[in-house]
Amino acid sequence: MTPRHSSRLFAVCLSVSLTACSSGPPIETEPRLATFGRSAFQSGPIELPANYREADYRRLIMAVAFMEQGARPGEISNEIIQTVSTRLQTEMQKLRRFTIFSLHNRGGVRLVEELHQYGEANVHLPKGEALPPLDLVLTGSLTMSKERQSRYSHDELVYEVECDVSAEDLKTRTVRFAEKAKGRALRTQAVSLSGRQLGGIQEDDERQALFEAAMKALLVLANKLGNTFPIGGRVTGILGDRLTLDKGFDSGIAGKTQMVVYTKVQGVDLPMAMAEAHPGAEATNLTVWRWNTDDPDAKRAIDALRQSPDWLGTHELWAVSAGMPLPPEWEGF
Repeated sequence: MTPRHSSRLFAVCLSVSLTACSSGPPIETEPRLATFGRSAFQSGPIELPANYREADYRRLIMAVAFMEQGARPGEISNEIIQTVSTRLQTEMQKLRRFTIFSLHNRGGVRLVEELHQYGEANVHLPKGEALPPLDLVLTGSLTMSKERQSRYSHDELVYEVECDVSAEDLKTRTVRFAEKAKGRALRTQAVSLSGRQLGGIQEDDERQALFEAAMKALLVLANKLGNTFPIGGRVTGILGDRLTLDKGFDSGIAGKTQMVVYTKVQGVDLPMAMAEAHPGAEATNLTVWRWNTDDPDAKRAIDALRQSPDWLGTHELWAVSAGMPLPPEWEGF
């Protein structure tokens, strides 16, 4: 073999070696969310969401506790685990669909008082300020892990947080929500040609990576919570394609929420339109962008509404969310 051929063979072998070292399935870090914009309702039947109840058309009161399940091998400190657990409870406050009481603050005292009323806690505590009965208690366990994957010029550290949560209705003693979700975050660490790690991962960096992973898991859970407990209200005014709803931002209705407008005909809930929400603090302006004229029963109700100025005085008209947008503070995770 000539030196030239030997050089070419060495180059080919080196190329294959580099490809093998740096290849591998990409690690998915972006959360998969079920989002509901106008495009989701441009065509097809207009249908009411699952689990809608007029009794839930208010800001639900939910107590939240995230508990550390532990960490799989990967040298994650207990202090970081506790920090992430506490931070998740703080972040839940941004879900305006719910009034959150955390077990890590004064709300935890009120929660124990409420549990005592239901016979769930054998404790006596000083009474705090008045609190309406809790609707839900959401408990979640966190399991955290760290995995190192070797590439050619660097190592990838994969941080994973798995949330396993359930929400129980204290009055009915039933579980109304139970889900699992995972979140991942990546960090890189340079390595020398000999494979020696160059520099280390500081504890603050690791804490931030785990918080990022936990937030991605929380995004998925919040997305599912919003779709499990849709928010709505009663329509109190109508002018052409403009409606006024008796619930607003303070009740958990976010901007550009897609809502199903419906009425009640002989005991049957009848979807009449799709509308987009523009909430104020206590009321919401709805803009109807699609009437349900493909449904003959809905079309008769729509025609009657348009022909009678007093229709709203003799009929019920409601609107309910077809999905909950995520808090804008969570964008970027």
